[in-house]
Amino acid sequence: MTMNLELRSVIYAKRVEIRDVPVFSCMTCSTYEVLKPVKPDLIQLISSLSPGSEYVSVSFADSNEVAKLITELLEHHPDIDIDTMGKEIEQAKQERINLLLDLYQYALSAGDEHWMNDVERRLEQLSQFRWEEHFSEAG
Repeated sequence: MTMNLELRSVIYAKRVEIRDVPVFSCMTCSTYEVLKPVKPDLIQLISSLSPGSEYVSVSFADSNEVAKLITELLEHHPDIDIDTMGKEIEQAKQERINLLLDLYQYALSAGDEHWMNDVERRLEQLSQFRWEEHFSEAG
């Protein structure tokens, strides 16, 4: 069974579209599985949304760092192979962690607790993600 990593939209309550959700798709059996390390954040985002009368579209990449890395990589390299993707994701992850650590230091010096909490949450998302571990689970 060959699994591909792609970005999909999830529709919640017929009124909310959540774009850029990383999923593994099986071309053989036409099944889809949300990437395991982003599931808790996707569930949290869905629970925080209240569908109103207007149709709303949000990008999951705005609230999840792993989805953001994958989205950016696929935007710049749509035909990237899985082996190269893994290497690129790990490199981008390290660069993003370094940037977030710099932002945390700035938020700390500014005494902005809300910003510090947001950066901590994003760092946690990245630090828990291991490409090989999660990709091998899907294959």
